[in-house]
Amino acid sequence: MSNNFPQYITERISDMYHISNNTKNNRKARWVLLEQLPTILSPRILILIFLYAMAFTLLLLGLRILHFENSLSRNITSVTSTANNSSLLFHQESAGQIQQNIASRVIRLHVIANSDTAEDQALKLKVRDSIIRKLQQSLAESSTVQDARNRILSQIPDIREAAQKTIRDEGFSYSVKVTLGNRYFPVKDYGDLRFPEGNYEALCIRIGSASGHNWWCVLFPSLCFVDETQAVVPDESKEKLQDSLSEEEYEALEIHSAACDWITDKLK
Repeated sequence: MSNNFPQYITERISDMYHISNNTKNNRKARWVLLEQLPTILSPRILILIFLYAMAFTLLLLGLRILHFENSLSRNITSVTSTANNSSLLFHQESAGQIQQNIASRVIRLHVIANSDTAEDQALKLKVRDSIIRKLQQSLAESSTVQDARNRILSQIPDIREAAQKTIRDEGFSYSVKVTLGNRYFPVKDYGDLRFPEGNYEALCIRIGSASGHNWWCVLFPSLCFVDETQAVVPDESKEKLQDSLSEEEYEALEIHSAACDWITDKLK
């Protein structure tokens, strides 16, 4: 150990020298890097770094905005779809309600011929005329649909007799059936008014087998006209009908009006 001690000391000193040299070299390298940093980070390099950073930031921002727009679009589509479905349901219910309101304020006349022969169809119109004449004056004095209904019900035997007399006078022996009740009617134009399809209260006159084409009009308020060549509803009758309906309901009856086209389409 004593013989090797000088050699051990020498090795340790040599190691320390190398460590010192390495430390000096590292420090020198750091100083060289710092001295060259201004050259490395030239304005051009700094601008490129800035541009790359901005591009990356904009890319992230764009992706975030795209995700937000997609999410917003899905939400809007969902809300719009729900609103459209609700709107469609509302309009369908509204159209049906308008028809029901109109039906609750009118009474129709429905005359059904025995058959479609020319003779039976002509007889149907003559029976129609006799019924209108029989009720016209009485119903003109009615101010409400309930009053008109009561007047019709009280006169059904007389109405049947008037129809039967007309049939006999024309040389036929058909029976006749007279009822007042609810019946389904398809959409019908009458003069410049269009009544939507649906159930209406009607005075129904069935002649014979009642298998022919029918004729109808609005008995109350009195919109019936006898002259088919002059198919125009009298203004006085229109005013009476208009007084019994709301503005929206009456507009729904006027042919060529937007409301009339809308309710006709909705009730198809």
